[in-house]
Amino acid sequence: MSNSAGRHESCECGSGKKYKDCCGAPQGEVTSVRTKDLSVFELTPGLADALSASLDAAYLEYFTADCSGASTKEAERRIAAIPEHERYLTRVLDSLDSAFADFDTETAILDLPHMQNRKPEAIKHYLEFRLRQFKMLIDAVEDYVEEKYPANRRTFLAPAIS
Repeated sequence: MSNSAGRHESCECGSGKKYKDCCGAPQGEVTSVRTKDLSVFELTPGLADALSASLDAAYLEYFTADCSGASTKEAERRIAAIPEHERYLTRVLDSLDSAFADFDTETAILDLPHMQNRKPEAIKHYLEFRLRQFKMLIDAVEDYVEEKYPANRRTFLAPAIS
């Protein structure tokens, strides 16, 4: 999409974001996200607060130590002691199950022409961003499995998303 607006003006796609943070953002592949880079991402209003409030204090202790350059060992020990049903990754996986339990592409496509607050181009950018996040998580799990279970790699991993 060509944009005649300046980088600091609203994007023409209708997302409400500045062009530089939307269609004018660099299109390079995201390979990793460091804790200190999280402030770069524009989150859904209230999402950062909700995430912070719902995380076990050990995760926040880890992020604080990591951002300040302090040792993360104590936080990592506390994270290891969190019961699986209270872990962040368990919540993410359970949320995916809920979100996609009744997902149907055709039904979603029927809604596209009628979206008023979320323009199709903005929806596309949002889904691409989430796909990059999922790809990063898949890559991290794959790396972990290859390191910890090299002989059983095919047993643990589903086909890769391209």
